[in-house]
Amino acid sequence: MGALKAMFSFFTMIRLDITQDDMDAMDRRFWMVPIVGALYGLIAAVLMFTLTEFITPLPAAVVTFFVIFAFNRFLHIDGTIDVGDGLVVAGTREDHLRALKDTRIGAGGMAFALMIILMSITMTSSLWMLSLVAPFFLFSSEILAKLGMVSAAAFGEPGSGMAGNSVRNTKLSSLILAAILAVILIVISVGAVVYILDTFTDLTVTLPEHYVAFLAVPLIVSIFTGMVMSSIAKKNFGMVNGDVLGATNEITRVTALLTFLIMLSVI
Repeated sequence: MGALKAMFSFFTMIRLDITQDDMDAMDRRFWMVPIVGALYGLIAAVLMFTLTEFITPLPAAVVTFFVIFAFNRFLHIDGTIDVGDGLVVAGTREDHLRALKDTRIGAGGMAFALMIILMSITMTSSLWMLSLVAPFFLFSSEILAKLGMVSAAAFGEPGSGMAGNSVRNTKLSSLILAAILAVILIVISVGAVVYILDTFTDLTVTLPEHYVAFLAVPLIVSIFTGMVMSSIAKKNFGMVNGDVLGATNEITRVTALLTFLIMLSVI
């Protein structure tokens, strides 16, 4: 429980009475972070579903992601901006690292974060117009975003910052546990979404014909995204720190949503 207390206190606006032991537990059990993703997924799915009863999907997605980012205190967006600044600067690894840690916001970081945000919003609104089970996709994307973070930590080199111990303690076995946990959470969400839509709406909901593929492929893509982010971070910064993990969360959400969109088009 200590690990979850620390995770919810650190990754959300929820303020809990945590100790150093709780923080240490979070570092040792970072694989449990998809549970935090499930909370974000629930908030996003319910808010998006409610708003689209009154407004069209695009503005509903804008409001939904603003709430999600605010609930996270814009922590991951800040990391995305920092990573964007660090990647676009020219020079040696030290130059990249200096830009990553610079508190000022550069054009590269701002543009990088803006494009990630726009892709999340537009793909969510597109999914909402294409599929009756879009709440499932949105819920799942938040869980998979956290799985991407675990993947980046598992394959990354730890730094000396706050996230260093989380990265240091996250191994391949941790990634396997996180993937299993993500599958369990997503499968549970399927039954919940179908039940809610069947019970409280006039819609007749059926799962996609290739449901297993809709679960397996985005899962693999999310793990691969984390691997790529860790590789990019190692090349440019020599480590995976909290900024890289935050950027990985945002980018993995995009790759998961994009995968769902592509699969809806081709399957």
